[in-house]
Amino acid sequence: MKLAGLTARVTAILVLAICAWQAFGAPLSIGFVAPDEEPRYTNLLQGLRQGLQAAGPAARDAVILEHRIRRGDSAAARGSAESLRAKGARVAFVVGTELTRQLRSVTKELPIVFITPGNPVRPGLAASLARPGNNLTGVTFEFPELSAKRLEMLKEIAPAARRIGVVYDPRDGSPRQGYAAVMDAAPNIGMQLVELDVERLRAGEGAFKQAGKLDGLVLVPGGAISTVFEPVFRFAAAQRIVSIVWARSKATQEAILSYGASDINIAQGAARLVARVLDGHPAGDLPVEQPTKFELVINMKTAKALGITIPQSVLVRADRVIE
Repeated sequence: MKLAGLTARVTAILVLAICAWQAFGAPLSIGFVAPDEEPRYTNLLQGLRQGLQAAGPAARDAVILEHRIRRGDSAAARGSAESLRAKGARVAFVVGTELTRQLRSVTKELPIVFITPGNPVRPGLAASLARPGNNLTGVTFEFPELSAKRLEMLKEIAPAARRIGVVYDPRDGSPRQGYAAVMDAAPNIGMQLVELDVERLRAGEGAFKQAGKLDGLVLVPGGAISTVFEPVFRFAAAQRIVSIVWARSKATQEAILSYGASDINIAQGAARLVARVLDGHPAGDLPVEQPTKFELVINMKTAKALGITIPQSVLVRADRVIE
């Protein structure tokens, strides 16, 4: 009896020790849910890891649970939410408006830190930028008006340009905001826009043939835009026209100009919000952050190869010039 009593007490102590380790010693877990599109998935994950390393011990030691979601696979998105909830994730870092919607439809308890190129208030994702509510917060890496700014830069580089192809994903609310801003700006600078739907470009390059002669290309961030980089830049090189994107990366390095915030930097900023949620701050009380630094990168190597002259007025504003 004494041995049985001792065994019971030892078992109870072990159970308490395990519970204490789980409550106080086990690393916290963070869900990472993003479209399975490279190199963007890896860049964002890299930025998140770097940001967490600088955000304190709890965030630095956190385990990241990765979920690659094929774009449009809503069942997989909802399944990731169920998985994160079952594994006790403390917060989810989610890329894009639509994925955020899908996770939120499954669980209201899981805090979410999202990144999106658009204003999250317009599609109803957040109640306001100052107080988003709904147990979520995030970072916008873009203002819709920046797409219009890129169109104006294209006009500076190619004053004679008239017909401009705008590559965007109309199935996503965020790039629709950017496209609307470009549409508003075009008449004021004598531009005629030709819509180039990402889905049609993915099906084949016949969409370019139907578009006819173009004088330049502007790519609007968001949605499945990263899936058509290769055919877009191949077309721009063949037509010897200016192409403008929002950020320079391995996938967009052939663009003549990029102006915006990089995925790595944005994910680093979002990591600070993730860390604050891990520290106990309600996600819905944390203001949505907006970018404050935009980098202008000019690819002179590509410009020279295509016979495109970059005006001095644009060059002097560049943060980086690739020779």
